Amino acid sequence: MVDAGDLPSVRLFEAAACGTPIISDTWEGLDTFFKPGRDILLSRGSRQTLQYLLDLPEGEWQGIRARARACILEKHTAAHRAAEVESLMHL
Repeated sequence: MVDAGDLPSVRLFEAAACGTPIISDTWEGLDTFFKPGRDILLSRGSRQTLQYLLDLPEGEWQGIRARARACILEKHTAAHRAAEVESLMHL
C-alpha cells in the first residue's frame, strides 16, 4: 500500500465506520481522508502508541471514534464510491 501511495487499506475505513479509534503510522495522503490528531492518531512507534493507550482519557477516545465514523459516513461510503464511478463513466 505504501508503494502505491495515497491508497489506504480498506480496513482503515471499515474500522472507522465501526467507530473504532485508529492509531496509524504516517503516510502520504492520509490527511486527505482523515484529520490527524482529530479523527485519527498518528504514531512514530510502539512507545508513542503505548503512550496514547495509557494516557488518553476515555472522553478523547470517544471523540476520535465519533469524528472518524462521521467522516467515513459523510464522504467515504460504498454509495460515494459508486457515484464516483458513475460520474466517470458518463464522461
